[in-house]
Amino acid sequence: MLKDLILVQWSCEVLPEKLEDFLKFAREKLKPFYESHNCKRYELFMPTEVKKYFPYQFTQKKNKYTEQMIFKDIEDFEKFFEAVENDTHLREIVENYTKKFNVSSCSFTILNQKV
Repeated sequence: MLKDLILVQWSCEVLPEKLEDFLKFAREKLKPFYESHNCKRYELFMPTEVKKYFPYQFTQKKNKYTEQMIFKDIEDFEKFFEAVENDTHLREIVENYTKKFNVSSCSFTILNQKV
């Protein structure tokens, strides 16, 4: 029997002058926040260098990050999302993305893996 595994990716740009503070926020606040609310694993990825490998590749910016969260199934992700919508404290943590760090150019993807 196949089981769902949900991979949520959230990519944004953060202002270069706010990058170090954002990385600290991700390590100290976001990782424990996500992993204590149905997320099995939270990871943050940053580009290692600005380099094009293929002619069709977009140039990577040093301040463009990707967060990756893994949930057991879509129900766990939906529980997480509902909790954020209904809890003022949780919503304040998520609102830091825009209020404190002014993230922009965001993209959001939900992927479903059969394992």
